Amino acid sequence: MPEKPTDADSSLPDSTVIASNHASNMKTWLLAALIAAACLAFQVLDLAVPLRFGRAEILESGQWWRILTGNLVHLGYPHLLLNLAGLGMITLLLAHALTATQWAFTGIISMLGVGFGLLIFDPHLVWYVGLSGALYGLLLGGAIAEFRNHKPIACLIGAYTIGKVTWEQIYGAVESSEKITGGNVIVNAHLYGMLAGGLAVLLIRAVDYKKINNG
Repeated sequence: MPEKPTDADSSLPDSTVIASNHASNMKTWLLAALIAAACLAFQVLDLAVPLRFGRAEILESGQWWRILTGNLVHLGYPHLLLNLAGLGMITLLLAHALTATQWAFTGIISMLGVGFGLLIFDPHLVWYVGLSGALYGLLLGGAIAEFRNHKPIACLIGAYTIGKVTWEQIYGAVESSEKITGGNVIVNAHLYGMLAGGLAVLLIRAVDYKKINNG
């Protein structure tokens, strides 16, 4: 007669899942820490001008890396700290919603969305710096990913993100944000980043759905 599984045996799958989720969350926190460290290093080394999104440098000199690096440099320490606080809050709330690899993909797509969006749709913009556009992509992407886990929280975060960006498109940037950052807030960067991040996670979910159905 087969032995009845013990409590320890029956709890093993749950323990394995918890350990796996914890490891994934730690990798996501490490990814966030690396982004923060890069932003801080660029600020300390005063690399904003060499690395910022610059239309002329990109189109005339072929410095296409600025599409990405422009997201990682800032106007000054207040601007930097504001964005790093946002990155920390997103990681705290939503780290579990995606794997570290999926977060990295979403972040890169959000940054590319900001860079190429500004390059194509804002032809009069000469230069741009800041992580905020990508952060809006991470927020909406995280909200979409979180929807299958905690629908009320996901809807709240998604509504805030879309509402904030919509407000900016109608009424312009919040004055207090411009005072803190020390420069003009490019609200279109928030729009492009948000849309790119949302599309990135929808693509991730579509791939996951296809794998499940084909499996």
